[in-house]
This record gives sequence, C-alpha cells and structure tokens, in this order.
Amino acid sequence: MKRFENILYATQGLPGHSDALDQAIRIALNNGVSVTGLIACPAFPQEWAHYQQSYEHSLSNSLQEKVARFRSEHDLSEQQAPFPLLVKHSEQPAICIIKQALENDHDLIIKEAEPLRNGAGGFKALDMTLLRKCPCAVWLHRPTDKPKNKRRVAVAIDPTPSGEAQHALSLRLLELARSIADSCDSRLHLISCWEYYLEHYLEDNSWIHADPQELNQEIDKAKNSHQRALQQLLEESGIAGETVTHYLHGNPDDAIPECVQQEDVDVLVMGTLARTGIAGFVIGNTAENILQSIRCSLVALKPEGFVSPIKS
Repeated sequence: MKRFENILYATQGLPGHSDALDQAIRIALNNGVSVTGLIACPAFPQEWAHYQQSYEHSLSNSLQEKVARFRSEHDLSEQQAPFPLLVKHSEQPAICIIKQALENDHDLIIKEAEPLRNGAGGFKALDMTLLRKCPCAVWLHRPTDKPKNKRRVAVAIDPTPSGEAQHALSLRLLELARSIADSCDSRLHLISCWEYYLEHYLEDNSWIHADPQELNQEIDKAKNSHQRALQQLLEESGIAGETVTHYLHGNPDDAIPECVQQEDVDVLVMGTLARTGIAGFVIGNTAENILQSIRCSLVALKPEGFVSPIKS
C-alpha cells in the first residue's frame, strides 16, 4: 500500500463544502504521520494592510475549529491528530503552495478543487498550476453526497509505456489507486484505452484499399496485445482486491471522460505528464484534454525525477 510520509493540506481559506480536510487527516492517521495545514491567502494592498492580520487570524481560527470538530467526532486527542498550521499571504497562491511543498519535502498535497460553474468540467487556473508544476502527488477534492464506502475509484492506466519512467509511474498509479479504493467501496475500476495505430488511416481511405479482413485481424492483435500487457502489469504490481476492467477502444481524450461519467466515478487517479525532447517534463496533450473534461475528484502523479520549474 502506498504510504505518504509528509502530507500538506492546502487551502485559500475560501468557503468550501468538500471533505478534503477530513480526507487529509484520515490519510495521515492511516499512515501514522501528521498533516500540516497551509492557508495561502492573498496579500492585501497597502490601503488595507491593517486588516491583514485580523483576516489571517479569522481564517486560522475557522480551520482549527474544523480540525477540533473532527477530533471530537472521532474521539481523538490533539496528540493523536496533530495539525500544525501555517498562514502565508501571496499574490500567487499556487506558487506559495508549491514552494511550501518544495521547502518541506511534502509527498502529497490535498486541496479542495476550485468550484466550477454550471456543471462544467475541468479545473481552474490555480489547480492547473499545481498539476503542471508541483513535484509531488496532488489530490484535488470535489464535493460528493455519497458516503465514503460508496465512492467509486478509478485509475487511468497505460500498460504499454514508452520507457522505464512511465512503467514505474504505472505501477505507482496502480498501488496508490488500490489503497484509495480500499478506503472507499473496495472495487478498483481500471480504465485503459487501446487503438491499432493505423486504424483510422486505413479505414475508408480512397487511396489505400486495405483488405477489411486483414485490417480487422491487425485490430484484434492490437486489442489482445493490450490486454496481455495490462494483465502482466497487474501481476507485477502485486495489488489485490476486486477490480473492474474497462477496455476502451478509441481515443483516450474522449473515452476516459465518458467512462468516468458513465460509471459514476468519484475519484480518478492518473498520471499527468509526458516526456518531451527537451529537458524535464511537460503536461501531456492527452492528460490536458482529460483534465478539462472530468467533474470528479482527481489524484495526479508525476514520474519520478520530475523537477519543478518553481524554485523553493
């Protein structure tokens, strides 16, 4: 099971309705560690500067009251569930959060996702900055009315990675998703997309008269190869428990969000970055398109060795 050793709960101090704080404390308790709180709020202009301190105190007191309520509801002492809290003001809250993670070697950030309007999907600018530039795992929480033991967890997985870093990331995704599913409805939904790479070039092409039977054979080979690769990856990961596999034939940009919606997934676990020819990593086009379409909570991982462009 994936263990986190240094968890950061980050908030802007705005009113929220998800159980992100409760989730952060629960994960810390399950891992036998404490969780640090960070309120990253805006810096007031000079003419309002005399309100800054009282504003920050109000945010701190409000959050500590929520923590105290959690302790009371679960019969926990302050020593059993410590919650050291920092308040920092910045014109760029996302950068403030990332710097805190870098300076203190946090391996997981839990934050309420910025609210969206009119049921739209995707994530707003602050959350996208975290997904693009934060070196550690990021869990963006969205509100749900489901009890915790009814929440569905899915992992988007590519069993045919392009290199060792991507292969290692796939194993980490499976391990983390399995541990989250164990704390929810116990079933882990595996979402994996496959296509024969020449399929759309050869179908209905007036210049290339590909034999339909031969093309179908190649498509079947691609499907079977993908299924074998996923099975091998599952065996290598060593994860146990019930799984529900969704083999999706098509473009992952469209197929994964559709599957997430159809299966009523509450938490999607996925990798967000792709290698490029230049040094470092950037967010992949496929991941970007998926992120802008989903409405559920997201847990995002980057490959080992990712170097954030933000300096601590």
